[in-house]
Amino acid sequence: MTKVTVIMTSYNKSAYVGRSIEAILQQTLSDFELFIMDDGSNEKTLAAIEPFRKDSRVHFIQSGVKTLEERTAKTRYAVLINQALELAKGEYISYATDDNVYALDRLEKLTRYLDARPCEDIVYSGSKVIYLNSKKEPIKETIRPAQTVHWNAPCAIDHCSVVHRASILTKIHAEFGSYWDESPHFYRIGDARFFFRLNHFYPFYPFDEVLDINYITEQSIHYQLAEEEKSAFIQALPPQSTCRELRHILKQRHGR
Repeated sequence: MTKVTVIMTSYNKSAYVGRSIEAILQQTLSDFELFIMDDGSNEKTLAAIEPFRKDSRVHFIQSGVKTLEERTAKTRYAVLINQALELAKGEYISYATDDNVYALDRLEKLTRYLDARPCEDIVYSGSKVIYLNSKKEPIKETIRPAQTVHWNAPCAIDHCSVVHRASILTKIHAEFGSYWDESPHFYRIGDARFFFRLNHFYPFYPFDEVLDINYITEQSIHYQLAEEEKSAFIQALPPQSTCRELRHILKQRHGR
């Protein structure tokens, strides 16, 4: 069995995706497979990805989605992740985006943590968030620490900081009918919705070290939603569910 399956989603981030892929392929733990799930990116982005496809650990899959209607009918990155999970061979699952950069020892440290703790199923690390302006200049930095065992992870943890056992997915699918929720109502908080499902059964355990960097760019959905002039894509989305709703349900469920 492969040690880790890494699932990266990609769409039109030619300036960032190469750095993201390179950080994964240079991991100190080499026993992994990488699914690059591309959602119909432009030629410039595909050209940035192309050199990495020669690595035997890389599986490159394109969706064929082209129209705005197709792109807003479901939460696209959730669809892509679900497709990759059906193909995954890893003992552990890790997630990445095309504007996220792993620390080079991230997979080694987080899988070693879980290997040593067979009764724990999900671990998350600290992460740094860097906000970039339209000129790709950093304007703000924050640290998301990893210090608390979380039974209420939605919007407190980013999915690129998580590693979990693949074995827990069977229970998630049986309970909810899928792994990640593909409803477009969760486009903004798709990872929070997935964590909501995981937290029905499993807590998230902390590994208190920053092991990835997230770049919030002008192409990020959070950036687009905050803009006063909404793009056609944002305008086509249905009303978005909120973190507060998910966290309230989990608080009632667990009493914490």
